[in-house]
Amino acid sequence: MQILNTLTVLALVVMSFALIVAVPVLYASSEDSGRSNRLILLGGLVWVALVLLNWGMSLFVV
Repeated sequence: MQILNTLTVLALVVMSFALIVAVPVLYASSEDSGRSNRLILLGGLVWVALVLLNWGMSLFVV
């Protein structure tokens, strides 16, 4: 179970780094702003899901 918790933390860190890089790039690009906004929203939803998954996993590990 501890390995799964470590993997969820790793996924959260990777997703956070990807959003730190991707959000300014997508906002700066002038191409298809609707698609960019959907990608940012999807990334934010995935990040929130990973936070909640990490919280749930920590309940079982501790």
